[in-house]
Amino acid sequence: MRRLLLILAMLPGVVLPRPVAPTAAPATESPRTLVLCFEDSDVLPWRTRDKVGLNFVMLEAVAARSGLRFEYLGRPWRRCHDDLRAGRVDGTFGMSVTPERQAFAAFPGGETPDASRRMFEGGYVLVRRRGDSVDYNGQRIVGLVGPIGAEPATSIAQDLRRQGYPVDDAAPNPQALLRKLAAGRLGAAAVGTDQMHQLHQQDHPWLVELEVVERPLVEKPYFLALSKPLVAKHPELARRVWQAVAEVRESEAYQTELARMRGQPAAGSPP
Repeated sequence: MRRLLLILAMLPGVVLPRPVAPTAAPATESPRTLVLCFEDSDVLPWRTRDKVGLNFVMLEAVAARSGLRFEYLGRPWRRCHDDLRAGRVDGTFGMSVTPERQAFAAFPGGETPDASRRMFEGGYVLVRRRGDSVDYNGQRIVGLVGPIGAEPATSIAQDLRRQGYPVDDAAPNPQALLRKLAAGRLGAAAVGTDQMHQLHQQDHPWLVELEVVERPLVEKPYFLALSKPLVAKHPELARRVWQAVAEVRESEAYQTELARMRGQPAAGSPP
């Protein structure tokens, strides 16, 4: 065969094909658009169904720093979880960490999430009927008669169940949850701190029957969580996005907007 090839090469007008070197498989390009799911409820100052609020202010700045575009889908919170688990969306935002969520969602820092790359901090308060003895002593809820109400798929519902409390998470929103408490169908309710503040400003008549326990149930960081397949496939993209979250959160422009939307003086301004 070698002799034949040599002869052919010597013949005029004959051009032998050059051996083709094996080529490496092309590197997978990073996506330019990420689809992010958020709970379709109004939780000021963070977000509204109409896609306004501090979460969107932050994420648009993060997208600009990261060279990305974000597409936002407002859905029931449990649906966001299901879509992230199934890979139908690339991430969810405004999500706190629980062991159940770590099974299907990736947080900055991995198994021990890095709070320095959080989007914001928030928490939950315990609400009781006015005059009831149920209380929170910083470690346990005491004097509870009946289940604790919580919104479906929330971290507080998972936390309370893990601690052994009976939980009723059938109410679809804070208003329905607190009306259920006022009607005597719950022993207490766990409500987001910002949501409770927002409800007080709306002056609902049934709120006069309720009171907030002074000590908060929990304060925790909330993150932009990404799908595990996305992070495994594009770890540098995930790192860049999460780092941008931290940088935007601490930026002067964002801190000024945070103070404005919370009705507080900006850092460095007179009280």
